[in-house]
Amino acid sequence: MRKPDRPGLYTPDDMLWRVNRELVLLLSGTRALLLEIAHPLVAAGVAEHSDFKRRPLKRLFRTVNMMQRMSFGEDAIMRGAARGVNRCHRPVNGVLAEPVGHYEAGTAYDADDPALRLWVWATLVDSCIVFYDALVHPMSPADREAYYRDSVKMGRMFGVTPDLLPPDYPAFDAYMQETIYGGTLAVGETARAIWRAIVRYPVFGQMVRLASFVSIGLMPDHLREAFDLPWGPARERRLQWFLRTAPRVRRFLPTPIAVHPQAWLRERSYV
Repeated sequence: MRKPDRPGLYTPDDMLWRVNRELVLLLSGTRALLLEIAHPLVAAGVAEHSDFKRRPLKRLFRTVNMMQRMSFGEDAIMRGAARGVNRCHRPVNGVLAEPVGHYEAGTAYDADDPALRLWVWATLVDSCIVFYDALVHPMSPADREAYYRDSVKMGRMFGVTPDLLPPDYPAFDAYMQETIYGGTLAVGETARAIWRAIVRYPVFGQMVRLASFVSIGLMPDHLREAFDLPWGPARERRLQWFLRTAPRVRRFLPTPIAVHPQAWLRERSYV
């Protein structure tokens, strides 16, 4: 493989590239966003330091765009994306206006808190793995480990301190399970309001709602219920049909349709 004149953080040989190049993984951003704002301190930061009521899709689109630039961009583009995210986070701090779960009113939050940055980064990593497993092909333990180790590079660039980063994929998975089921998350009215603003946004909100069907279906049950996301036997049957069908269809799709265009164009520079 020829090295391009302007390489990035990853190459087409890296597991992260091979996974994130799948265009269907763009849908995973909605699941990641729901998991993010299920943390009351993250939800408060979004609600108090963004114009989500007027531009509710901004964070979702920004997250998806950031992942694309980090995964496939040249070094300058990738570092610019990291600087942009870090710059946006600097002024985000405050206190909870009302109690949520075990978090009391007045609990301080700060987007520069490495533990919160760890959670936001982890939702992206976990959601990409979940979607690739479900819609493309199940990942082997070795593939999961390789994907996680590639993702750690991105985590460090976004301010997650080395002492907080799980050392391997099993430790990362244990962290996710503990955070999701151990009481750290609590969906309050603020998080639900953010989600309602997204799905009620004219035109694009409806598109996001339709595109989010799989994301909602792949959410942990108790969080889906806490967000008041509609689900039931009929939706579950449609989801299972889609999960059976998508990997079969993927095998027959040509690269220009199935692969993210930015990845496809960058791959040509490696030939």
